[in-house]
Amino acid sequence: MERIAILLPRQTILEYANAVLDKEGTKVQILKVVENSSAVSEAKAAVEAGVRVIIARGLQATLIKENINVPVVEMPITVREIGFMILKARNMLKKDHPSIGIIAFENMFESLDELDELFDFELHFYKLTELEETRGLVSQAIKDGVDLIIGGVKTNQIAFEIGFPSLFMETGEESIRKAFQMAVHILELAELENQNKAQLDTLLDTSFSGIIKINAYQEIVAINRVIEQLLGKSSAEVIGFPIDKVFDGIDAEGIDGILSGREELYSTSFSIKDQLLMVIGAPIQYDGHYSGAILTCHKVRSAERGEGQSSGTKLMNGHHAPRNFFHILRESGEMKRCIKQARSYAISRNPVLIYGETGTEKEILAEAIHNNSPQKGGPFIAVNVSCLSPKEQKEVLFGFGEENKKKQKGALEAAEFGTVFLEEVDCLSLECQYLLFKAVHDRLFWEQNSMIKRVLSVRLIAAAGKELSYLVKQGNFREDLYFYLSALKIGLPPLRKEPEEIRRFTGLYLDKYNAAYSRYVEISEAALKVMEEYFWEGNLLQLESFCERLVLSAHRRKAEEGMVQNLLQELYPVIREENGISQTVRSQNPEALRIEMLLERCKGRRTEVAEAMNISTTTLWRKMKRYGIGDWDCN
Repeated sequence: MERIAILLPRQTILEYANAVLDKEGTKVQILKVVENSSAVSEAKAAVEAGVRVIIARGLQATLIKENINVPVVEMPITVREIGFMILKARNMLKKDHPSIGIIAFENMFESLDELDELFDFELHFYKLTELEETRGLVSQAIKDGVDLIIGGVKTNQIAFEIGFPSLFMETGEESIRKAFQMAVHILELAELENQNKAQLDTLLDTSFSGIIKINAYQEIVAINRVIEQLLGKSSAEVIGFPIDKVFDGIDAEGIDGILSGREELYSTSFSIKDQLLMVIGAPIQYDGHYSGAILTCHKVRSAERGEGQSSGTKLMNGHHAPRNFFHILRESGEMKRCIKQARSYAISRNPVLIYGETGTEKEILAEAIHNNSPQKGGPFIAVNVSCLSPKEQKEVLFGFGEENKKKQKGALEAAEFGTVFLEEVDCLSLECQYLLFKAVHDRLFWEQNSMIKRVLSVRLIAAAGKELSYLVKQGNFREDLYFYLSALKIGLPPLRKEPEEIRRFTGLYLDKYNAAYSRYVEISEAALKVMEEYFWEGNLLQLESFCERLVLSAHRRKAEEGMVQNLLQELYPVIREENGISQTVRSQNPEALRIEMLLERCKGRRTEVAEAMNISTTTLWRKMKRYGIGDWDCN
């Protein structure tokens, strides 16, 4: 017996249905006549009894679909069946070319196109949207001059009351057969879907890896037991939620890349509680569309510790990395690409080389890589080698004391099971470069005038402001260390290549320091253009300091172009070498230099300066304002 219910408005249609089922040699679970008012309650009872598909027609089908979450197959009247009704109407009216009005819901028919030409009659169709409209539409049809009305139960009752010719809109065997075949097909598809779901559930439950299935909207559809155990939550608690709301730190933008078709493969890392996971994602593609994705999560083993060495003891002396990827402030496309690279590199134990100028968030990126790596449970020790002499570099990194003998633990040894972050690695002496390569690549350490094999699980992250390949060609950096470091390389873009970021951060920093100092300094569009075109060698560090000074030193509520130019020149002057003597260039603009010279000569009397330049005082004021020279207020 098929788990199908056929709910019909009339006994005559039920008889047609019985005839169809007899010919098909099958039975349905429920077959009955129901009133419009009880259609929804009858459908609910059928679903509770185990019915999985309902066949209904017209208003009843619409009501059931609106109120119950169950597949509903409608029974539209076929063109052939309408043709028989037209022939019946002709016989009743005894007219060859009758005018017929059809009053019905739109879902009652396969098509009404060209019916009047096909069956040679005049057609008037009156569409019902609510049953209460029936009486008004009957009146309208009569007013329009129709000879006969075809409609449902309500239409025929009203026509009978006023004595107007009408016919009931019968659903014949053909409509019922098509609807039944469609219902059986839906059941077969549902069964196939259940089989697929059962296979997926088996795969999810037996996999040793964590599996997350999401839909096209990045909402969680399913997770397996591995993920449930890591989260400490059941699948019912997370299904339907956006993935980035459940898993903090997951790269939602990267997932969007595979769901949109921009990328074929997604690879990243993130942590659930203290467990680091490597994530591989692949899209679910059907009929040219991406309907979701499967994320496979593999546990990454932390660096192995010896007996009695816990992560707690290794994090002593404050050697920890407090920041992660979400602490990175820049949001440009290029910066997001760098973060994506860093996430991929994090799960490796090999060195990472970060190129970036001062203020490009190198330190935050290094900490984030550590916190998403197998070394995350160990210490994070940062060493800036540029401020150390070659002797001090050896002492700090390798623990050398007097006469090259071991005196105390160096950074590499103290950071066991963790990470050493070498800032300004381009300043490392050639001797230390050799010792570093041997230590991190060959696990050989110089002790007592010989190399000793020592297995230390330590990750190296290096940062440089200069391209190391140039130093290699000059003989100032070892080739072996360079090639070992540069395989996993990340180049952070300078701020000057991202004018939209300069504009965004200027607004953020001005808001910050306006709030801090209770000031209300704005910046003009022309002044913003000056800032966008400036070099910003110190990047975010320099830009933030400049914005603070701008807020503190502004004498007007709006900082104009000239004030910004003047302050940039004051804080970061251009130095010119002449005859071996360094001189500060006060201004790079010849006209600005002339105005400054004349103001000094005329002791600030602007009228005299304007006369000397053969311009008006108003023009002088505009030029002073533009170049940010002195007090340009025109009072």
